[in-house]
Amino acid sequence: MATISKIEIEGFKAFPKHFPLELGEHNLLMYGENGSGKSSIYYALHVLLQSVFKDDKGAKYFKVVEDSSTGTGSIANSENLININRINEVKSGGFQPFVKITLDNGNVWILDRSGLQSENGTDNSEIKMMNKNAVFINHSYISRFHSARNSEDIDLWNVFYKDILPFYLPVGKDCFLATKYDEIYQQSESSPSLSNKAYLNSIGDFNNDLSILINDANKRISAIYNKNFKDYDDNNIEITLCFYSDNASENSNHYPYYLFYGNNRFSEKVEKKLYEPKIGIQIKENGQEIYKPQTYFNEAKLTAIALSVRFACLPQTVENGAFMALDDMLISLDMSNRMKVIHYLLEDVIKDYKLYVFTHDRLFYHTFKRIIETQYDCTKWLFGGLYLNDWEDPIAPDFKPETKNKIDLIHEAYSRHDYFLCGTLLRNSCEKCLKELLPDSLRTKPDKQTSLSIEKNLDEQILSLEDFCKHEGIDFTPFKNLKSYKDLFLNSTAHNDITSPFYRNEIKACMKALEELNRINRSKVIGCNNDLSFQITDLKGNTHIIGLRLRERLLLLEYDSVRRVSYYSKCEVRKDICGTEIIEINEGFESLYEAYKSVCTKYGIEAKGDLIDMLKDRDGALRDKL
Repeated sequence: MATISKIEIEGFKAFPKHFPLELGEHNLLMYGENGSGKSSIYYALHVLLQSVFKDDKGAKYFKVVEDSSTGTGSIANSENLININRINEVKSGGFQPFVKITLDNGNVWILDRSGLQSENGTDNSEIKMMNKNAVFINHSYISRFHSARNSEDIDLWNVFYKDILPFYLPVGKDCFLATKYDEIYQQSESSPSLSNKAYLNSIGDFNNDLSILINDANKRISAIYNKNFKDYDDNNIEITLCFYSDNASENSNHYPYYLFYGNNRFSEKVEKKLYEPKIGIQIKENGQEIYKPQTYFNEAKLTAIALSVRFACLPQTVENGAFMALDDMLISLDMSNRMKVIHYLLEDVIKDYKLYVFTHDRLFYHTFKRIIETQYDCTKWLFGGLYLNDWEDPIAPDFKPETKNKIDLIHEAYSRHDYFLCGTLLRNSCEKCLKELLPDSLRTKPDKQTSLSIEKNLDEQILSLEDFCKHEGIDFTPFKNLKSYKDLFLNSTAHNDITSPFYRNEIKACMKALEELNRINRSKVIGCNNDLSFQITDLKGNTHIIGLRLRERLLLLEYDSVRRVSYYSKCEVRKDICGTEIIEINEGFESLYEAYKSVCTKYGIEAKGDLIDMLKDRDGALRDKL
C-alpha cells in the first residue's frame, strides 16, 4: 500500500489559502495552539478517506446550498466544511475548495464539490485499502468513552460505531462494518418482513463479524493496559468487552447486546423495529468485579482503559503505508501518564504505523520531541508548529518546521554575535536539560504555605545538579560555573550589556558546559516488570536471591560510553530467599543502589558490580532488554 507523501488543503475548515504539507516518508509531530488549524489537518485526512463510502463521495462537504424558501442566501447545507472566508467565492462559482493527498506511488486523490476522485484514473480500491490501514484517535473518542453517567451501565456501541468500525474490514469481506450497519439500518426504515431471510441473515453476519473483532480484542486489552499504562503500585486489572448473543450462557441476565430486528425478544413482545447493539465492559481487580467503573476509576485510568481498548482493536497485520493520526487525545492525562503513552507509541505502534501526532500542549510537544531526539532516529520525523499568520488577511495557518535543535540555534546566534539571543536560548536550554535530568526529589520542593510540591527555581535546580552528579557518578567539574553564568546572562534581568569580550568568552564557556550537559541522557525507560531480583553469595557460601519491587519507572543513564541503571530508582526489598528459607523484609529505599548496598552490608560483603548485569525480572536479565 502506498504512503501519504503530501497533504494539500485550500478553503477547507481553518485553511482559507493553499496549504501544502510535505511529509515525504516522515512521521509527523505538530504543535499548534487551539484554533491554529492542526485539527483541520486531522479532519482533512479523515474526511477524504471516509468519503469513498459516502453516496455522493463527500461532495456535500464542499457545496453551498442557498435556502430558496427564504431568499436570504443563507447556507442551507449545514454539513459543508468550507472556510468561512471563502464562502462567497464558492457561491459565485469562482473558487473551488479542496483537500488533496499525494501518495509515494505518484497517485493523487482530491476531494472537492465533485466528490472524491483520482487524478490518475485509479479505482477507489486504493482508498478503501487505506481506510483498512488507518487509525484516527482524538479527544472525542476519549469523551465518548467517558460519556456514561454514574447511574448508567457503560455502553461502548457509539464508540465502536464512530471510531472503530468505519476502519474495520472483516476478514474475507469487502464491506466495512460501519457501512454494513448503515445498510442494515437504512433497509429497516422500510419495515422488512420478518420472513425476509436475506435481511435477517445480514444482521446475523453483522453480529458474527462484530463478535470476532471483540473476541480478538479481549485477548489483548488487559495485557496492553497492565504492561504499558497502569501505575506501578496498582494491581493488575482484567478488562473484558461484553457482546453476547441473546441465548449465550454469559448472558443469563438477558441483556440486549446483539443487533436485533423483530417483535419478540427474550419471550416478550416488543415493538417491531431494528434495535441497535450494545457493547458492555467488565473490569475486575483482584478477581472482584468493579461495578460502575466510571465512578471507581479516576479520569486518567479511564483514559488509559479507553486507549487500551482502541489499541487492542488494531488489526494484527497491516500493510506498509499504514498510519495513525492522533489529535490531542491525552488532554485528560498528567505528564507522567502521557509519558507511558508516548513510550507505547514509540516502542510498539510505530513498528506498524506512521505516526501523525497533533497537540496544542507545548510541553507535551517538546517532551515528545526530546524523547525522539535522544532515544530514536529523529531523521524519520518532521517536527514543527502551526501558527496563525495575522499579518495577512484572511488570517491563515502557517507551518514552521523545526530543523535545528537548541544547541544549533545557540551556535548560530553566537556566530552572528547576537549575545542577547544567546543568553535567552542558553537559559531555555539549561532549564530544559535540568527538567529532563533531575528526578522529582531534586527538581521540586514543598511549598511552605501549602506543603504541596512546587518547582524549584533555576538557581536551586543548578545547586541540585551537584547532588545529582555525585549520586550518578558524573564529574561535576564542567558544570560548576553554571550558577555564575546564570547570574551573569542566564538571568532575564541581566541582559543590559552582554556585548563585551568578557561576556562573549563566558557565553562560549557556558555553551560548552550545556553541550556537555546535553550529552547526559536519563530519559530512556528500561522496559522491565515491576518485580526484580538479584543474587549474592554470603561469606559462608550461601546463595541469596533478593526480591525487589519497583516504585517508579526504571530509567537508563547514558553518558560517554556508560549505560547503567540510574541511581534514582525507588524500590522496596521484599524477600530474601536462601534455599528453602524465605525471609519477608518489605523495606523501602530511595534507590536500587542503596537497597543493594544495604543487603551487602548485612552479609558483610563488598557492594560491587554493575546492577544492569545483576538485575533480572521474570523474563531474564535487564541487560538483554537494552
